[in-house]
Amino acid sequence: LRLWWAASLLLIGVGVGVGVGVGVRYSAADQAAAAPTTTQVGACSNGFPPAFIWGLGTSAYQIEGGVNLTGRQPSIWDGFAHTPGKTSNGDTGDVACDHVRLFRSDVELMRSIGLRHYRFSISWSRVMSWDAARRRMVPNEPGLRFYDALLDALLVAGITPYVTLYHWDLPQALHTELGGWHTPYNARMHAEFARYAALCFGRYGGRVLFWATFNEPWTFAVEGYSLGQKAPGCVPTLTGPGPCPDGDAVYVVGHNVLLAHAAAAEVYRREYQPSQRGLISMSLNCEFSLPLTPAREDVAAAERANEFYLGWWLQPLLSGDYPAVMRQYLGARLPTFSRAQSARLQGSIDVLGLNHYSTHLVRAARPREQGDQWCGWIADQQLYSSYGAGWPQAASAWERAYPPGIRLLLNWAAGRAGARWHGDVLITENGWGCNSAGAAAAARDAQQREYLTNYTEQVRLALIEDGVPVRGYFGWSLLDNFEWNDGYSKRFGLFYVDYETQVRTPKLAARWWNRTRHCSAENRDGISPS
Repeated sequence: LRLWWAASLLLIGVGVGVGVGVGVRYSAADQAAAAPTTTQVGACSNGFPPAFIWGLGTSAYQIEGGVNLTGRQPSIWDGFAHTPGKTSNGDTGDVACDHVRLFRSDVELMRSIGLRHYRFSISWSRVMSWDAARRRMVPNEPGLRFYDALLDALLVAGITPYVTLYHWDLPQALHTELGGWHTPYNARMHAEFARYAALCFGRYGGRVLFWATFNEPWTFAVEGYSLGQKAPGCVPTLTGPGPCPDGDAVYVVGHNVLLAHAAAAEVYRREYQPSQRGLISMSLNCEFSLPLTPAREDVAAAERANEFYLGWWLQPLLSGDYPAVMRQYLGARLPTFSRAQSARLQGSIDVLGLNHYSTHLVRAARPREQGDQWCGWIADQQLYSSYGAGWPQAASAWERAYPPGIRLLLNWAAGRAGARWHGDVLITENGWGCNSAGAAAAARDAQQREYLTNYTEQVRLALIEDGVPVRGYFGWSLLDNFEWNDGYSKRFGLFYVDYETQVRTPKLAARWWNRTRHCSAENRDGISPS
């Protein structure tokens, strides 16, 4: 598989990029750490290998719309978004970017900026329907044909697809009828997810060579079942503000998701991977934590925060169990794996996907302090989290720019010194919530371009200087879209979307991408045009 992965990178990869941008203030130490190094001979002009993968991403509920088209049934996000007070301005994904109707023109948009790699998710409730008599999900042919058409259009355009099976939109029937992710040790859910995955592997596996089972399980587990700001909004659903009263539900959800991943990966490895020769992954997010001070307790608190955030998901994929610090702090509240379950989890990914947007500064709660209390998951860690003074803020309050954080995260997860994951890595999401308002302002938005420039430079340093085997980078996102509980009030896209007319307008970052995210013979050092 590793040989296949390397060969695939050489066959389908493209090159990159630009140096450190301007307009963001960092300390002298940060700037020294981020200083560019001499470009490698044979690399692209800005230092990335020619085979480095550059892509952009989207997800089904955020862009597709067409909630009643192709036989699609409701997901938990339909019910949540239609509940008054749950999303900004009462926005829903009913229409979103109308991608179900406009996907062919969206593929042309991708071509217009030279995009060669595209990451998207499949809507479970579009390709399968709930059969009440059989009490299970069954294939929905019109929905399956939609993704057939999308994949065919991508391949004709020379764009390689990277497919996520689950980007937060659980079919409502599975939540209501089978107990969803929140029912302890819900074997029916593990089996249903494996059946759904097998349907996709069998139908699309000849055209898809990269699969992620889940995207950001931390986000839908913590924000959906502990904070309550995302679907399903706690269980039972809260009528008022969160956090959720059940402090253990978030760990039950996480446990079920990991077991569902293991079940799907086992099916893929046994029945499809030998002939299709694809790769299976999981996209895990982490807002990396640094200690606020050098004090021993703050260093320990930052490490604890990273283990609760990323180790919660990554460690079971490595060792078959949760991080020791989670067992220490949670005790019997944290579910356990059987020996057979641990064995299925260990080594169940071929490539590690990492999503990253921001960095946190962390200090330990002192005696008689509670620590942050905004949800049960954070309260369990007994710490306080903040941002650095002067770190630029995106439109979303949770996002602040600190580019060295992505390099630190890559080294923490997969670096040479004390690596947890020993294998290839993809950055599967990274992006900036634009502060610009309107299409004209977006076309001049230098802040988004600088964010992407600065962060990709730190990825380059992790690869070239630190030896982290990071093989690609997917920006978030291709289009402005439905940003979950923020509705349409936040815009991460490289294309500005007018939701009234569905006109897409390239932002400054899209033009930057078109100029810099390629590696032709003309911009490789040490290689002359033929």
